[in-house]
Amino acid sequence: MIYVPMGDTALIRGVAEAAKQISRNVKIIGVQSERAPSYFLSWKEGRAVETETCDTIADGLATRTPVPANVAAIRELVDEVILVSEEVMLRAIGRLLIVEHVVAEPAGAAATAAYLKSLDRNCGNVALLVTGANASTGVLRQAIAAYDDSNP
Repeated sequence: MIYVPMGDTALIRGVAEAAKQISRNVKIIGVQSERAPSYFLSWKEGRAVETETCDTIADGLATRTPVPANVAAIRELVDEVILVSEEVMLRAIGRLLIVEHVVAEPAGAAATAAYLKSLDRNCGNVALLVTGANASTGVLRQAIAAYDDSNP
C-alpha cells in the first residue's frame, strides 16, 4: 500500500504507474485536503468536478479545477482517495517533526495524516510519501501545539 499526496495528480499518476508495473497487487491511496477536494470528488464521480474554493494550509494540494485526462488516469490507477482535515495534517507535521525528525510542509505530511487517521494500520507493507519541507514557522508552531504524543 502506498499513500500519496494528491494535488494536480502528476505525482500520484507517476507513482501508481510505476508501482503497478511492478505489482498489480499494490494499493494506491491518494490523499487530498478536505478543504480542496476537487480530485476526490472527480475520482468518485468519474468526471471533472470543480470546487468553489481550495482554501487549505496545504498549498500543494490546493486544486480547484481538475483536468479531465488526469481524472481518467487516476480513476484507472488509484484504488482509494482519502480526505484529511487541516487539524490531522498539523498533527502529522508535529509527529514527523518530533518523532521522526523530519520537517514536512502540510501537503508533504498529507500521506502521513491519512495513515494516522486510518483505523487499519496493520495491513502489511506501507509506504508514505513525505514530500516538501517548505513549512513556515507559524505552521510548525501550530503543528507542535497540535501534536498529541499520547495519541500518535
